[in-house]
Amino acid sequence: MNEEVGKAFQAGTKHHRETLRGYHLDWDARPPTFKLYSGAPLFELPDTRSEPGATLQGDGDLWSIVARRRSVRRFSAEDGVTQLELSRLLWAGAGVTRATPHHLYRSAPSAGGLYPIETYLVVNRVTGLPPGLYHYRVAGPNDDGDIDAGRGHALEQLQDGPLGDAVAQAALGQEWAANAAVVFIWTAVFTRARWKYRERAFRYVYLDAGHIAAHVSLAAVAQGLASCQIAAFFDEEVDGLVGIDGEDEGTVYMTAVGRPLSDKRD
Repeated sequence: MNEEVGKAFQAGTKHHRETLRGYHLDWDARPPTFKLYSGAPLFELPDTRSEPGATLQGDGDLWSIVARRRSVRRFSAEDGVTQLELSRLLWAGAGVTRATPHHLYRSAPSAGGLYPIETYLVVNRVTGLPPGLYHYRVAGPNDDGDIDAGRGHALEQLQDGPLGDAVAQAALGQEWAANAAVVFIWTAVFTRARWKYRERAFRYVYLDAGHIAAHVSLAAVAQGLASCQIAAFFDEEVDGLVGIDGEDEGTVYMTAVGRPLSDKRD
């Protein structure tokens, strides 16, 4: 296995302002959006609405939450989210669900249980939190130096001040991101996964980030919030905003969350 192929892929697929120009979609060459096996035996499935669903402790029916998930880009620029709502989003995406002496089980799956994804937040409007950049602390050390989940599930403030416009411009100028109450920035500590999986780790970190983002998007729906996932961004600009080198640790995904401005969804 080429020991540098994963790093080369990561570096070679970054967006840069000076290179992301002059590209136009060829709509006539668009591939089909799904596959069909004509002539194969077909078995119709029951309507998902015909059976009782699993209840999420009063937060709604699981199946209706999945059905209502949409990418929303119209957020209220005045209304924010509460700390409780943010806490639930963070726990759903990266929180500890069970702790043992040697392992912390998390809400989303991860290849090999390595959890290379780190969660950063650009807070615009969260009750009781000043605007700025934060890092989600999953757990912390106890007095003996061991990892203690009870000393985590907290936010570490890394930078104070409004960053909504900066993160929107770094997200290829998608200005609607500046209106979100909070923008999740997910980075991958590549060495954490490469330690076990070598260059194939670069595949796994994106899967891990997708698991987390999916959990957050459903947790948003369950609380009456809206979200939109963002994969289009200038890598080095977001890395610089977070304060990482883009090589040992790099941005892989983002999600904007806020209160929907209207019911218009796509």
